[in-house]
Amino acid sequence: MLEGLEPIAAHQADLFSVPDPRSPALLAAIDGLNGRFGRHTMRLASEGFGQKAYDTKRAFKSPSWTTRIDQVPVAR
Repeated sequence: MLEGLEPIAAHQADLFSVPDPRSPALLAAIDGLNGRFGRHTMRLASEGFGQKAYDTKRAFKSPSWTTRIDQVPVAR
């Protein structure tokens, strides 16, 4: 159970969710289309599109003090 290798029927369901019987077939269809026409051809709407909100913003990147000696601050 700790490795997630249990059968799909053995998982603990959410108390407030209603299981969707079409879900396995829908995901299999999306996987089939992506396998045939290329990765990310079909996506779920919840994935969004375009630039992801969690992508790194380079303007806010901190200096590389631990990897670049020229960016180590010097006290005077």
